[in-house]
Amino acid sequence: MTPFSTVTAARKPRVLTPVALMAVALLAACVAQPTVPTRQESTQQTQPPALPPTTAPAETIPPLQPTQPPVRQQPLAESFPKTLAAAGTGPAVLALAKQAQNFRSAGRLQDALGQYERALRIEPKNAFVWQAMAETHLALHNVEQAESAARKSNSLARGNPWLELGNWRVIASALAVYGNTPAAQAARTRADEIGSALAASGGGGAMPAAASAVP
Repeated sequence: MTPFSTVTAARKPRVLTPVALMAVALLAACVAQPTVPTRQESTQQTQPPALPPTTAPAETIPPLQPTQPPVRQQPLAESFPKTLAAAGTGPAVLALAKQAQNFRSAGRLQDALGQYERALRIEPKNAFVWQAMAETHLALHNVEQAESAARKSNSLARGNPWLELGNWRVIASALAVYGNTPAAQAARTRADEIGSALAASGGGGAMPAAASAVP
């Protein structure tokens, strides 16, 4: 063999076999593919560390205390006026009521009734004058007018026990004339209850019925 042929044979590339080519390809794939963490590893890396458990002090709730119902204060009898003058009535009405009382004392009931009517035109919401008119009607045996005037006085009395006592007595008497015995007894019982309450409170009972509207 000549030297030229020797050089040519030395530079001739080597041909790889199919098995060698497959091994080279697998090696290249392993080198090029990045390493991907598994699902379990990724979860473990992103999960924050667990905090130590804390124990909060238990809230102390005080035991329920039984509530007492509010005590309703009953109005004192002394806080209500007993006479027309004490109720702050004007001088004109006081003068008419005085004249009416004088007529009643003289037995002139119709004249007394006229004076009370004049007084009511001045002070139409005066419960004392309405009561005096009811008593005058009852004395005249005008039982319907007597009952009506007494109930009107009660509606304007604002809980005044002095007025209510006299009014319920007039109503009881008027109902008795009607023959309505159960209603008359109920009205009389109501009057007795108010009278007992006044006596227990030291009020000394009700004012005289005939003098309820005069000073």
